[in-house]
Amino acid sequence: MSHQTGISATSELQEFLARARGGTIRIVKIVIRDEELVLGSYREPVQSWDKDYDHFLLPLLVAQEPCYILYRLDSQNAQGYEWIFIAWSPDQSPVRQKMVYAATRATLKKEFGGGHIKDEMFGTSEDDLCFQGYLRHMSSCSSPAPLTAAEQELQQIRVTEDERRRQSTPTARAKVTMEFGLDKRQHNMQGLVFPLQEDANIALEQLQQRRINYIQLRLDIQKETIELVHTKPTEIHDLPLRIPNDTPRYHFFIFRHSHQGQQQEALVFIYSMPGYSCSIKERMLYSSCKNRLLFEVERDYQLEIAKKMEIDSGEGLTEDFLYEEVHPMEHTLKQAFAKPRGPGGKRGNKRLIKGTGENGEES
Repeated sequence: MSHQTGISATSELQEFLARARGGTIRIVKIVIRDEELVLGSYREPVQSWDKDYDHFLLPLLVAQEPCYILYRLDSQNAQGYEWIFIAWSPDQSPVRQKMVYAATRATLKKEFGGGHIKDEMFGTSEDDLCFQGYLRHMSSCSSPAPLTAAEQELQQIRVTEDERRRQSTPTARAKVTMEFGLDKRQHNMQGLVFPLQEDANIALEQLQQRRINYIQLRLDIQKETIELVHTKPTEIHDLPLRIPNDTPRYHFFIFRHSHQGQQQEALVFIYSMPGYSCSIKERMLYSSCKNRLLFEVERDYQLEIAKKMEIDSGEGLTEDFLYEEVHPMEHTLKQAFAKPRGPGGKRGNKRLIKGTGENGEES
């Protein structure tokens, strides 16, 4: 088994999880100690799963201490009892702790057995994970949809490609085809979740501390992970050279510039997807993973991304272009209050035009 952080379950925890899968345990709390997954605490069933839920779960949610919780339902599938996998990551927790727990989540799920997990929940407050929170989560997940998440992503890619074909014109400016945000998908995150490799996590931590100013990431499609490519120091004139012409990439760049007489920094996320040299599968995976990546970066590292953009080449990534993208209102205001031009062509000398009074006399 490959472990994203090098953290694995102790033999004692492995034995206990095997026992828990048999159905004698209602809830299990698992924590990371000394670079290992260990058993925190557990409880056996007392009543039905819904009546035990808040009584068992809420006391385990300790402020500033992330953990994993496995909660057994009373329903069963072909492999046995079904479970809820819960990741508790309170906002007040140290960033390093949240980072380690986020990167180890996939390891624990594989250790326990994905076939036993009916549902997954993530929470930063008790309201997210209490029984009412679980009911809200179930309600949002059961909303009917005409297409699966993967089908929606594929449809979005095809629409974007069709739009590019219609609007593709040579230009010296970077072609921004789409700006995207997280608000609409935060509460019900769809698509694929590829975990960040440890070196990528470390790079993001260094970016937060401003020890580096550029990160390039790639998807390892075989391993289903997000990996670090490099963190070379990058000035604005280097940025176009960082964009590959034959493969997609995610880029984080700290844009240092002067605005209204003051030196400022703005974190820019660039999703580069070159022409049609990439397969539909590759395009779909990069498109599907980006929102979850940004969600975790903003949540776990408290990094505020000033601008998110998609480009097809590094051509035109100039200082002026980034400035206009980061401060769009400046450009808008200049256009809105620009003095209108007069009519074209030569204008003759001004003349006094005499009008006629009521009695036909000239005035």
